Amino acid sequence: MKQTVFIFGRTPKLSLLELQTFYPEAREKIAGIGEVASLVDAGSLIQKLGGTVKIVDIVSEVTEVNEDTLVKLLVSTANVHKITFGISAYGTFVVPATYAVNVKKKLIEQGFAARYVESKHERALSSVVVAKQQVIEVVIIGDRSTKLMGITKAVQDFEDWNLRDFGRPYADPKAGMLPPKVARMIVNIALGGKNRDHHPMVLDPFCGVGTIVAEALFSGANAMGSDLSEEAVLHAKKNIEWLRSHYPQIQPLYSTLFVSDATHVTEHMAPQSVDAIVTEPFMGETIGKKARETLTGAHVKNILKGLEKLYIGALREWQSVLTPDARVVMAMPGYVVGHGVMRVKNVVDRCESLGYTLLTGPIEYSRPQAVVRREFYVFQKK
Repeated sequence: MKQTVFIFGRTPKLSLLELQTFYPEAREKIAGIGEVASLVDAGSLIQKLGGTVKIVDIVSEVTEVNEDTLVKLLVSTANVHKITFGISAYGTFVVPATYAVNVKKKLIEQGFAARYVESKHERALSSVVVAKQQVIEVVIIGDRSTKLMGITKAVQDFEDWNLRDFGRPYADPKAGMLPPKVARMIVNIALGGKNRDHHPMVLDPFCGVGTIVAEALFSGANAMGSDLSEEAVLHAKKNIEWLRSHYPQIQPLYSTLFVSDATHVTEHMAPQSVDAIVTEPFMGETIGKKARETLTGAHVKNILKGLEKLYIGALREWQSVLTPDARVVMAMPGYVVGHGVMRVKNVVDRCESLGYTLLTGPIEYSRPQAVVRREFYVFQKK
């Protein structure tokens, strides 16, 4: 059976969960790589996914990779007499250094103009290099005994993601905002298998500058966003206006932004009018470098106590506006203190009494050195 593999970015667990909203049968092939049966249009699918950087069609499963095998695969893939190729390896298999030179030589002997593109730092080419240099990328996945060989069919549009992140009027990476790619992943997870053609409604009650609202629109949903900060809502409105002017495909979709406390959003909308809530709420006070060195368990406990009150109040409030079986995807902090992590444990422990079932979590997304980790939880309304 033909296989398609998905090369994930920095958040493989979140990326696999996202992929499973489109392909429930998707499973992890090896760390950082997901697998499904063959699909029809890789180019269309990768535009929908935030966490997948490459989609690869597997051509064969072999016990041995040799130069002749690689040449045959490249020749069968190329439709012109000029071949720009690269070889990327995932798993424990390492491509011998001599292969590239010898494969290039054999291609030239067969009448092709051949150029080899080498990865400078890793064993695999970046999606940026594959796209910019129009590389035919041979991908080898596996170990010494069994290897999958395939050709990259689609790569993530890094320029478009960068435009939506850094090209919008209001963005402040230093503030630790949720990146658009991660926002897209959690929107997809929240919408699950919902039919996007019917434009479900997504709500972000802590919308900030509107990143989740924007990615909900790109996912085919209508979107609402609110924030306690008037300035944040103003910036979000400017960002959505900019988005609509640059991306005509989202023009027909509805969006609105308003000022509100997250625990009072139901005053602004009808009962059971929201199909999913996706949000990164207030995560606690910013921990500076100096404070980081003196952070104590007692201090963090006080921070988490206040956050628990906020999150529990919000989850209780959101019940009335959510449709049956609606999902809530919510980031919550994990504070690294000593050799352990302190979390808002009572929120998870009490979710059943608040009317939710915990589907999964925590799924971490953070820098390795982060003191406050961003952890995602997926709840479903009972």
